[in-house]
Amino acid sequence: MSTHENAEVLLAWFRERASATVSEIVASGLMKSRTASDAVQYALRNGALERIVRSGASAKDRVHYRSTGIALPTPRTQAGQLSFDGLLTAWGIVLEPPRLLSTGSRTHQISDSGFPDNE
Repeated sequence: MSTHENAEVLLAWFRERASATVSEIVASGLMKSRTASDAVQYALRNGALERIVRSGASAKDRVHYRSTGIALPTPRTQAGQLSFDGLLTAWGIVLEPPRLLSTGSRTHQISDSGFPDNE
């Protein structure tokens, strides 16, 4: 699953709780430590979770997180290939090069024998 999807799962989990630490998320079996940390950081960056620091608590219980009620933004989709078309147009470079008129091609053949070909 993507980080966005993991954060959605985490926010659904937080709807049933007032607050929790990353170790409590992991202990619940919802996700592993690295996945939980990444999902929490993603949700924090997007304002869906907030950090609560409790002074005097042990290092394990010092930082709690709780939901803010703000929804995560919709994930960006990567439809197709990257394109420079907009940049080329802004620079005035045509996307389809014009077809130039050309004269017929000529072929010259050199004889190895040293004798003219007209004999």
